[in-house]
This record gives sequence, structure tokens and C-alpha cells, in this order.
Amino acid sequence: MIDMEAVDQEIRAARAELADPGNAKGILSLPTRKRIWRTMLDPVDDEVSYQHRIRLKITCVRHVLPVCYRGFPGDQRVEEMLALTQDLMDRRAADTHQVMVSTQHLFVQVMDDVNSSATEVEPDVLKPEVTKEVASFVADAIMHTVTSACHRDPDMDLWEEFDDMVDDDELLPDTLESSYSCASAAAGALNWQPLEQTDVPARRAFWTWYLDKAIPTTLAT
Repeated sequence: MIDMEAVDQEIRAARAELADPGNAKGILSLPTRKRIWRTMLDPVDDEVSYQHRIRLKITCVRHVLPVCYRGFPGDQRVEEMLALTQDLMDRRAADTHQVMVSTQHLFVQVMDDVNSSATEVEPDVLKPEVTKEVASFVADAIMHTVTSACHRDPDMDLWEEFDDMVDDDELLPDTLESSYSCASAAAGALNWQPLEQTDVPARRAFWTWYLDKAIPTTLAT
């Protein structure tokens, strides 16, 4: 059984981190999130822990899907990967290797689209590569969600080799955690990018939603 009192305690600590006047960029740090994830583990049911972990990632991706559609109007690739993730969770997708290959291919396609748009020139308007680059953060999030779903390890995001990392950007470029990619999509910037390039209220709103809505809803299902 999950210790909900411990979960609530870590969420309160996370809210305090977000509200700290010194947290100018509205960042919810990786160590803080990891402490929450640890309390979300069910010590006697690995399958429940796994389902909660992946469901939380899916919830985050769905929350920022509008960002993806602004960059790639009408593009259903992320939706397809979300459906595939659900298949993995329900054990309806047997060939996990092929799933991972397909997902990586999706991300390569998205990045090719981003890079090709970078050559376009549209003076005096928002460059298309800006929107597509931000939208690619959502593609990154679903790629890592699918990869995580392929590994039915309930504490995959808590591997000890990452314990000394205090910043999500240290995980660049191949091992970013999905919620961070989604927060970056909401903010239009990664943590390392300058404050003036970041929609801080949007990032703070994402993390507030994550703490107040996404986690409680995930644990209630």
C-alpha cells in the first residue's frame, strides 16, 4: 500500500520549492520529483507502481498536446504513440524491440521536420522553427514514455546512477524524463535557457498542475 501521508508531505515540499522567491524560473527540480516518485511506489505491488509511473507520464503528454499541434497541425504521430503506450501497459504489444525502433523513428522524423523548417525565412513574424522546436519537446516526452513503458521496472526513473544529478539538463540529450520535457514544452524553453526566453508563468502553472492534479488523479486510478 502506498503511504499517502508521505506523498502529501513531499508534494507540500515541492510546492514550497516552486513558491520560493529565489526560484525565478519556476523550476521543479529533479531531486524533488524523485522524492515524490519514491513515495508513489507500492512496496508490495510492482505492477501498480509501474502503472502509476507510466500513467503519470501519459497524463503529462496529453496535457501539453496543444503545444504539439501548434507546431505540427493535424499531426497524429504523438497520439499514435500514446495509444501504443497503452497497449504496452495492457500487454497487448508483444514486440517491445519493434515498438522502441518505431518510436525512435518517430522522433527522428520530428527532428528532421524541425531542422528543415530552420532554413525557412519569414521576416517580421514568429519563425516556424521556434514553434516546431518547442513542439518537439512533446515528441521527446512521448518517446521516453514509450521506452519507459517497454521496461516494466517500477522504479526505472530512480536508478542509482542518476542519484548525483541535480538538474534535468544533466540528462541531455538521451535520458530526459517525460515530465521535464512536457514542462519545457509548456514554457517554450529548457531549464538552462535564459529567463527572457522562458514563459515562466506557464512553466510554474504546469508544475502546479502536476502536483495538484496529475499526481493525485494518477494515484486515485
